[in-house]
Amino acid sequence: MPLAVIRIALGDGFPSAAASFAGTGPVLREGTDDGTWLLVALTASGAGLSSAYSPLFTRTLATVRRQDAADAGGVLVTAAQLGLLIGVAVFGAVFLGMFLGAADGTVPSAGASADALWVTCVALAGAARCGLLMSLVRRVGNLR
Repeated sequence: MPLAVIRIALGDGFPSAAASFAGTGPVLREGTDDGTWLLVALTASGAGLSSAYSPLFTRTLATVRRQDAADAGGVLVTAAQLGLLIGVAVFGAVFLGMFLGAADGTVPSAGASADALWVTCVALAGAARCGLLMSLVRRVGNLR
């Protein structure tokens, strides 16, 4: 794999976001931590996702003609907001489906909450890995 491709992929922040999401679950499952490792894991996931945002937009808009830049930027921002909306709905449904899975009307326990969050974090880690793989794909052809 060329060095430039590795540098672009690692510069995205997707690997650190995936690793921190995957690490959040075990931190919560123990239940004995004072919250320090949870803060570290969530900070790393936020930093990873925020550092993935700018390179992703830059790479996407790099081949757009100057006269089409405003329209392409608007479409890209709209797609990003739609992706955030769908992501909250999907991962929220995963969490609530696990958390409120008992239909007997009892109040879920803290362990059920930790398990639901762990499953959701595993799904988020998978989504971040998909983002990493998509950042490695090279565009075929040119926009004309």
